[in-house]
Amino acid sequence: EFETPDSRVATYERFRETLGRIGRIESPEVVVEIRSTGGDVNDALLIHDALRSLPGRITTRCYGYTASAATIIAQAASPGCREISANALYLIHNSICTSEGNAAELAAKVELLRQTDARIAGLYAARSGRPVGEFEALMAENNGNGRWLSPEEAVGAGLADRMTDEAGGASALTRNLARGWERLLCGIGLRSGQPL
Repeated sequence: EFETPDSRVATYERFRETLGRIGRIESPEVVVEIRSTGGDVNDALLIHDALRSLPGRITTRCYGYTASAATIIAQAASPGCREISANALYLIHNSICTSEGNAAELAAKVELLRQTDARIAGLYAARSGRPVGEFEALMAENNGNGRWLSPEEAVGAGLADRMTDEAGGASALTRNLARGWERLLCGIGLRSGQPL
């Protein structure tokens, strides 16, 4: 859970710690709520693989913007368990990097980007049962920036299994409101003890 400002700051140590926590989950069912504009492909692949290694049923639920690296994590769900909110938008695109160097170094980066794109398209194809070329074409739209997909399009493309009407993150919102209320009451002296 990354619901506090401090926990939203990505560091290698925090990431490694989170992967360790994922690996220690012992539950018959894990629900991963995803609302993210993306991040690092390597991190997303590590999270995907950590989730896939769990013995229980994994459900991914996409809300709001689910984009870029977040779509890789969404593919970690068990068969039939990739959900997308009726109000979500879903973006897959070619990988991006910044680089500097000489012509040989830049050519090597271009090749790595191509390998990365092929790997990501292969992951989407494996989960959807559709040809890799469909995802390569979708990722390459708009000069490689892809295209925002509606929930219906994401399901139609095989990137999600079903659309839900649920309001995204309602349980997280409820928890955060309760924590905020407790902090307020503790802060003004109406409650003793540590805030939640």
